[in-house]
Amino acid sequence: MLVDIPDFTIIANPISGRRRSVQIAMMAYQKLLRYQPKGKLSFTESIGDAYRLAETALEEGYRFIVACGGDGTIHEVLNAICQSEKDSILGILPSGKGNDLARELNIPSQPTRAIDILLSGQTKYIDVGEVCSLTTENSQSTKKYFSTIATCGFDAEVGRRVTENKVFSHFWGSLAYVVTAVTTLPIFQPPTAMIKGDFGIYQGPILICSTGITTSYGGGMRILPNAVLDDGQFDVCIIKPVSNWTVLFMLAKLFWGGHKNHQAVKIFRTTTLSISTDPPMKIYADGEYVGNTPKQIQILPKRLKVIVP
Repeated sequence: MLVDIPDFTIIANPISGRRRSVQIAMMAYQKLLRYQPKGKLSFTESIGDAYRLAETALEEGYRFIVACGGDGTIHEVLNAICQSEKDSILGILPSGKGNDLARELNIPSQPTRAIDILLSGQTKYIDVGEVCSLTTENSQSTKKYFSTIATCGFDAEVGRRVTENKVFSHFWGSLAYVVTAVTTLPIFQPPTAMIKGDFGIYQGPILICSTGITTSYGGGMRILPNAVLDDGQFDVCIIKPVSNWTVLFMLAKLFWGGHKNHQAVKIFRTTTLSISTDPPMKIYADGEYVGNTPKQIQILPKRLKVIVP
């Protein structure tokens, strides 16, 4: 066993994976107990519970925190880890709609294989994004952290509707995002944005501004096809407003990154990014709401230690 930690806690979202996560978490708990003397299994009941459970586990001395669920569950656990100064390791049992971080780390969705990685995998340090306010003083508790992609614009609105609308919960994986994108197109109004980074300044209307560490969101849609998890930089994709038909064609190309050659698409690299919009727009990161513009986003190189194959 390469993971030399005597204690662990598993935090599972019981409704994730069409409630498959309960069985996965129980399997993992029973198997890890054979090798590690101290363990705990907890289930979330509402939004924010994964954060609170992880925070409590860290305070109690647990250092191996396993998130069983989708990117939203990982997001909450990640925020507890990043707001703590304690040395810890994140384990992932993917069972959500998108599972974009797990896919990027080559963690399989097959439960028994994912559980085996918790026991025989190796540790890897990956970058984390930090979102904070541009207009007020920031404390540790007001900062938000993410491990995949922060979105503003059309894709953020799609992510919001996937998360909040029960109608779209009937669809699985990237299909949920595609169906939601099609229904969002007729009602979305592009904002005017001021975006600053190492690349300079972009000012004008935007359809999308995606800033990320991973290549994909929405269950495998490769909005940032050249992003690297541990290179100390964000990839940024800015797409100017185009016709609805063009958006649909781009949507199809997202699955292999073919959108990047369109003249309305600009891809940059940066270590920090500030964004303000008129009107103010919601920002989602890891598919979770992290506040409205204006915001500052910066990279934290190799901030998170995670178990990988």
